[in-house]
Amino acid sequence: MKNGLLALGLVLASLPAYAKDTLVILSPHRKSIQDEYVPAFVEYYKKTFKTDVQVDWLDQGGTSDDVRFIRAKFGSNPKSSGVDLFWGGGTSVFVDLQKANFLAQYKLPKELKAQIPDNASGVPLYDKTETWYASASSSFGMFFNKKIMKFDGIPDPKSFRDLAGPAYLGNISLSDPRRSGTANTMNAIILQTEGWVKGWELLHELAGNTRTFTHSSSDPIKAVVSGDVTMAMAIDFYALAKIGDLGSENLGFTLPTGQAVLDPDPIAILKGAPNRKVAERFVDYVLSVEGQKLLILPKGVPGGPKTASLGRMSVNTEAYKETEGKRIYKLNPFSQKGFIRLDIEKAAKLQRVFNDMTGALLVDTHDDLKKAWTKIIKAKNVDQAKVAEFGKVPLSEDEFYKLAEKWDDEVFRNQTINSWVTFAKTKYKAVQ
Repeated sequence: MKNGLLALGLVLASLPAYAKDTLVILSPHRKSIQDEYVPAFVEYYKKTFKTDVQVDWLDQGGTSDDVRFIRAKFGSNPKSSGVDLFWGGGTSVFVDLQKANFLAQYKLPKELKAQIPDNASGVPLYDKTETWYASASSSFGMFFNKKIMKFDGIPDPKSFRDLAGPAYLGNISLSDPRRSGTANTMNAIILQTEGWVKGWELLHELAGNTRTFTHSSSDPIKAVVSGDVTMAMAIDFYALAKIGDLGSENLGFTLPTGQAVLDPDPIAILKGAPNRKVAERFVDYVLSVEGQKLLILPKGVPGGPKTASLGRMSVNTEAYKETEGKRIYKLNPFSQKGFIRLDIEKAAKLQRVFNDMTGALLVDTHDDLKKAWTKIIKAKNVDQAKVAEFGKVPLSEDEFYKLAEKWDDEVFRNQTINSWVTFAKTKYKAVQ
C-alpha cells in the first residue's frame, strides 16, 4: 500500500501545475503545414486562453490511408473515433465523410462567418450542413523545371493534353491515386472535362509518358526540383511553395486552359470529438485572418510562415485585403475568372472504384503499359487506331456507375480488379 501511494505521489509530482488542453488532428497535409500551424496555434492558445495546449498530429501516409484509418476507428466505435479533427484531402473526401455521418456540425462565430463568402468562383466554401468548411482553396496544373525544358527544347504546356506528346516521354512523374487525393482529383478533372472515352485515352497516354507512379503527392514535386523529370501534374501549393523558395527563374507552374478547377480543402470536427472545445478553437484560428496569412504570405514576412512558404489560396476575404501586393500567388479566387466547376458529388461517389480502376489499368500494369506506349509514340507515323485500342477500358460509363453500388462487397471488388489487370495486360501485349 505504501509503495502504491509513493508511486502515485511520484506521478502527481511529475505533472505540471496546470492542466494541458489536448487536440488530436488527423491530416494528410505535408509537414511544412504542420510545422507552421502547430507552433502558431500553441502560441495563440496560450495568449488567448491562458493555458497550454498539446497538439497530436496523426497521418497514416496520405489522404486515402487517413480515410481508411478513420473508417476503421468509427467501425470499432460508432460514437467516437478518438480523433478531434480531419484536415485536408479535398472536397470529395469530406462529402464522403459527411455522408458516412462521421462529421459533427459546427457553426462559426458570426464575425468570422462574415469574412468567408458562401463560394469562390461559384465553388462552395462550406457544406450547407455546416459540418465542414474550406480552410484553403487549391487549383491543379503543371509544375515544371524551366532550365531542363529550355535545355531539351521542350515547349511550355498549355493543357494536360499537351503532356501526352512525344517530348514528355519518360519526363513526367505522377502519384498513385489510391494513395494520393490530389492525383485522384486531377484524374477526375481529366475524365469530366474530356469525357469518358477521350478522358481514359488521355489518362493512358499520360501514364505512358510517366517515368514512375509515386506514393506521395510531394514526390513528383521533388523529382521536378531535383531534375529527375521535367514535369509533374501538381496541386498549386506544392509547386508555388517551391517556386517561392527556389525562384521563378528555375521553376514554373501553369493552370491548364479550359481545365482549371478550384477545389476547396476542408477542415471538419469529427463526431464524438473527445476535445470538442479545443477543436472549435482550432477551426476558428485556421479560418481567421491571422491563420490564413500563414497560407498566402512568403516566409519571413511579418505575419507569414517562419520556416517555409506554403503558397496556398485563402478563403478569408479580409486576409486578401490585408496582404495585397505581398502574396506569393497573385491570383485571388474571389475575383479570378475562368475556373470550371468539378462535380464533387459525382467524384465523391465514384472515388473508390475510380481509384481501383486507375490502379489496375495504369499503375499495377505500368511496365506493360509503357512498353506498348513507347512503341506507339516512337513510330514514324502514329497509328491512331492503335492509340484508341491502347486507351480502351473494359466497361462503359453507365456500367462503371453501377459498380459503385457494389463496391463494398470485397469479394466482388477483388474479382473485378483482377479482371481489369488481366484485361490491361492482354491489351498492352496485343498493341506491342
